[in-house]
Amino acid sequence: MINVSKKLLPISLLLLASCGGGGGGSSINVPPAVSAALPATEVANAAPDGPLSEREAFRLLQQTTFGPTLDDVTAVAAMGPEAWINQQMALPGTQLRPTLLNSRYDRWNEYVNSWWRNALQSEDQLRQRVAFALSQILVVSSANGFGNEQEAITAYYDILVRHSFGNYRDLLEEVTLNPVMGEYLSMKGNQKPDAEKNIRPDENYARELLQLFTIGLSELNPDGTEKRDADGVPIPSYTQQHVEAFAHVFTGWHFANAEHFRWPQNKDFINPMVAWPEYHDMGEKKLILGKVLPAGQSAEEDLKGALDTIFSHPNVGPFISKQLIQRLVTSNPTPGYVKDVAAVFNKNIKGERGNLASTVKAILMHQEARLGHLENPYTFGKTKEPLLRMTQLWRAFPPDVIHRDFNYAWATDELQQAPLRSPTVFNFFRPEFSQPGEIADSGLVSPELQILDENSIITLTSRLAASVLYSNNYNSNPNNERITINIDREMQLEPNPDALIEHLNKVLLGGQMSEELKQEVKLLMASRPNENAASLRVVEAIFLIVSSPEASVQI
Repeated sequence: MINVSKKLLPISLLLLASCGGGGGGSSINVPPAVSAALPATEVANAAPDGPLSEREAFRLLQQTTFGPTLDDVTAVAAMGPEAWINQQMALPGTQLRPTLLNSRYDRWNEYVNSWWRNALQSEDQLRQRVAFALSQILVVSSANGFGNEQEAITAYYDILVRHSFGNYRDLLEEVTLNPVMGEYLSMKGNQKPDAEKNIRPDENYARELLQLFTIGLSELNPDGTEKRDADGVPIPSYTQQHVEAFAHVFTGWHFANAEHFRWPQNKDFINPMVAWPEYHDMGEKKLILGKVLPAGQSAEEDLKGALDTIFSHPNVGPFISKQLIQRLVTSNPTPGYVKDVAAVFNKNIKGERGNLASTVKAILMHQEARLGHLENPYTFGKTKEPLLRMTQLWRAFPPDVIHRDFNYAWATDELQQAPLRSPTVFNFFRPEFSQPGEIADSGLVSPELQILDENSIITLTSRLAASVLYSNNYNSNPNNERITINIDREMQLEPNPDALIEHLNKVLLGGQMSEELKQEVKLLMASRPNENAASLRVVEAIFLIVSSPEASVQI
């Protein structure tokens, strides 16, 4: 087994090191500062802009795409981070619903296959990656009764795609009125109180909107740390009375085409819900921050007032900014990083609150995102989500990344993760999850490890093996629906093992492969001396790398 140096790898890797593979890493040169340049973005402590080394370009692409390609590494290295981010943000969003509708299949979970196609093949990679991050905050799931509403699920996801670089307040409103969310968290058909009929407004959406989508359970400082009272106890950000008040706000909404409020036969899961005034509670409502909605307001007025109130809460900036940092860059951002990004969320250079384009750019251009692996090598980075390990593999070997008509909708079984199929509204894992043992004892979190254990690591490794090793005969059945990688390029390098290993090092690890892992790969290839085993040598080398601990973390 290869030793893993604590000085070189984030703590999340320590847990995975026992599963085999390599560890360690090479030293990385910091790009020279551009002394004459102005700050690249409006975020405080921005990293210097300008051309990047290929290693730094690879790191940026791991944070912003579903997997680096060599062509993208070359382009980003030449452009520098800000120009590439600006270029990505200017691209139109690739929608999921049209991909589903254009599919030749009518499988029960074809939307998952459509998602894979967009994630692997779309040009707007940054938007797609941010949309996926938002889908893990503003959660709906087809695992809870939406198996027959695939088009509706994709229409919901397209809200996230459209608003990835928009305003979070606008996103909140469209999510709130979306019928999929209305069904998932039971706001759709929510009625005003009626004591005679024993009806009370449903609190589900109200509670999750506060707890998960906007402000969290505790009052936060601008840097995302909890505020505490004199006894050191976290200060709650809302009460049960607040939840009840918001539940009354969210009454009187139903399908856009519903002909009956309680038992509609018409079910429009695509268009926003509409208000039914007779079912809306028009009484006074006492919300958070001392805000009171006066009696007599319409459902639309109450909803606007409630969302404006929540959106103005000082928790929203650090609460959302920190989660986006965790999904894109590092599980354990420093308080200073969170504070700098939240400040941009709160007010960008144009004075706008909640601008996600500014927020995402602040996250990526911050010094900690670009140089945190050098400044905080023991705590920086994150365990890769299983889904992202698969997309990186399939994007690493162009041009034919996937067969045209593949079927890999069963990702939940093999990866414990599939788009819009989390088991609960709390996502696949919680942002505050801390693996017991060294990680918890160090006061760190490791969200992705909540779905990684002995069994899930085995199934993930088996999927990696299948996707790579099946490629040994990748030309034998061109109509095969398995997702297999194209190794034409690698076969040209196979006669020179050292050249092949360095190539795979760049493609899969951004040039950071440890010497130990290089030697393991070389020994494996040498163990297959048969001249007819060239393709087997290639795919086994790829598999050893992608299944190693070094490939399991984003540093």
